[in-house]
Amino acid sequence: MDWLIFILSVIEAIAWPVAFVAAVVFLRQEWVDVIGRVQSTKYKEIQIEFGHRLQEASKKAKSSLPDSVDLASKGLAHRLELAGYSPRGAILESWIDVEASLEELGARYEIPRDELKHPDIHMMELRLGEGNALGKGAFSLLQSLCEMRNEAFYLTNKVIESDAAKEYVSLANRMATLLKEA
Repeated sequence: MDWLIFILSVIEAIAWPVAFVAAVVFLRQEWVDVIGRVQSTKYKEIQIEFGHRLQEASKKAKSSLPDSVDLASKGLAHRLELAGYSPRGAILESWIDVEASLEELGARYEIPRDELKHPDIHMMELRLGEGNALGKGAFSLLQSLCEMRNEAFYLTNKVIESDAAKEYVSLANRMATLLKEA
């Protein structure tokens, strides 16, 4: 009888922790989706930003990309307008320009098209060599833009703000310009 009481007390002691760990393990994708939808949270004086990838990309862009230009003067005003009512569409459309510029770059440096369709940024950096015109910061920024485009395309339940889409449009345009000039 003492063994049964001991086993029962052990089961009672570990039941809730095991249930919690099981819930985290089995529902991990749902947790990632929920956290991905949160843009920011604030508790008393502490504020946490979850959607800061675009802000980090903007910081990288200052040193890696050409200066920002007026998108309306480049005929891209419709993208800014599109970002107002379809941020996801504006991001996807802007990435198409980056892909086209990547194809032109690939043609100049004789990089096969299949390597540019799903770009492995590190491999492209190695193929172009150390003396390329892009510079090191541009490759990490290109990777960030690619990841954000993938998030916009695949994570359809993630909310994208129109201001974030406008910033992405600007960064993608600047990246396309850099790729064309390289």
